[in-house]
Amino acid sequence: MNRWLVLSTVVFLAAAVSFVAAQEHYLEMQKIQEAINNGDFTLFKDISEDKVSVNFEAPFELKGYFYIERFIQDFNKRFSRFETKKIEWSSKQLEEKFAIQSLNLILKNRRSEKTVYYKFIFFMTKKNEEWKIYYLKGLKI
Repeated sequence: MNRWLVLSTVVFLAAAVSFVAAQEHYLEMQKIQEAINNGDFTLFKDISEDKVSVNFEAPFELKGYFYIERFIQDFNKRFSRFETKKIEWSSKQLEEKFAIQSLNLILKNRRSEKTVYYKFIFFMTKKNEEWKIYYLKGLKI
């Protein structure tokens, strides 16, 4: 068999496996990104505890312990002032029943046109084989 063909096949398979692994790298990544891109955090109801603790710095300025429905309602209003320009997953720490992961956002204020750099940190716990957000932290960077 041609060595070039074998080498090409091995490289292609390694790239495919690494792409699939990258897609699985962050918990609930697809739902979180979809919520951010659409500006509708209703999907958080499926991936969060019934009550979540929230500590967001400006420009969102939301702090407290909320039923998830109330958080979604309040945060949708606050987030609607922004347009998402870029999402970048930045870190993850995963243990058996706990996970912390974060993503960086570049947002544009729809009125002022100012750019905002923001980091969301998701604290998650595993219950009944499902990962659920129980604490959300937001930092302006």
